[in-house]
Amino acid sequence: MARALGLLAALLAILLWTFAGTIIQLENYHYANSQGLCDVASANYATDAQARAQRDDCLFKTNTRPSAVTHLLYALRIW
Repeated sequence: MARALGLLAALLAILLWTFAGTIIQLENYHYANSQGLCDVASANYATDAQARAQRDDCLFKTNTRPSAVTHLLYALRIW
């Protein structure tokens, strides 16, 4: 039983490490979007693909929290 729990913990750690970069990037994008960062009031993102692409690029480059660990904790709803 202890070996199975250890194996499960190791598997979860590997999966978390593997997907951590994507989780952090998505949480950063989500938080920047929810805070209204990179918005241009005069742009219509539904019809203007270039403005939407520029906004997405800005959202992906914006750093909203002090470290990757805090992004991960917020994404996993631990903090």
